[in-house]
Amino acid sequence: MNLRHLKIFEAVASAGSIRAAARGAKLTQPAMTYAIRELEHSVGAQLLVRSAKGVVLTPIGEALLRRARLLANEVRRAEEEIAQLRDGAGGSLRVAFSSFAVERLLPNALLDFRARWPGVALELQELSGTDVNGLWNRSDFDFAILGELEPVPDDGLQRELLLDFPLAVVAKAGHPLARVRSMARLREAMWVVPTYGAELLRGHFAEAGEPPPRDIVVCHSWQLGMTLVKRANALTLASSSLFTRAAASRGLVALRLADKLPHVRVSLLMRDREALTPAAQAFAQALLAVARTVQA
Repeated sequence: MNLRHLKIFEAVASAGSIRAAARGAKLTQPAMTYAIRELEHSVGAQLLVRSAKGVVLTPIGEALLRRARLLANEVRRAEEEIAQLRDGAGGSLRVAFSSFAVERLLPNALLDFRARWPGVALELQELSGTDVNGLWNRSDFDFAILGELEPVPDDGLQRELLLDFPLAVVAKAGHPLARVRSMARLREAMWVVPTYGAELLRGHFAEAGEPPPRDIVVCHSWQLGMTLVKRANALTLASSSLFTRAAASRGLVALRLADKLPHVRVSLLMRDREALTPAAQAFAQALLAVARTVQA
């Protein structure tokens, strides 16, 4: 397979049509079509179906696209690693994060990283959920900083633990249920929870032989969730580390429950630690250094 043909195939798949991909790549449509045909010939299978509305990938095309994106990302990283080793700067770094996972880590780590790598183009993208498989199948990011519940999934990704905090049930100060000591007493409350919260609540109540709460709202925005907790008398699940930050926890209380809740593990997630570019390695080290001071 030809790397140039793979890049053209990825461009066509992303654009949805040969015409749009040709415009973006500043190539002629016949040149794009020829490259796709050559790639199909080398693979020995049809990769996409053409129509007046654009192109649709075949199952083999979908499989090849996933690999092509992985390969393109590795080529980009190789080029950037060579440039960084040669020149000591430059390149780009893309990091994904979940909002509650980085508030105590990112600011100081970013300052330290920028002092040593001022020339790296840095992009930070917040994740609205914890779709790790989708995240890494796209392979857009050098690494991610995510909060996960125990036990962590066996998904083949490498993890380096940054922080570990128990979960807490959080309500606004003065909530009618703020003095409750049992999760069973909270079944009638409205819950506004992050992505993992609905499954966690249902599992917890099922283990206790209780029916789950009837009013569970899954909210992908941390900020909106906190607004609903404060203004709509909702309950939520959050890391207990929230209460080490006066500004973030103002007007909130953690319920002192007898029930045992799982821990949140904030980790660096990556495919291969050794394959990170020098800039990515430096940013990861900065995060680990800050985490040691926070957890101490």
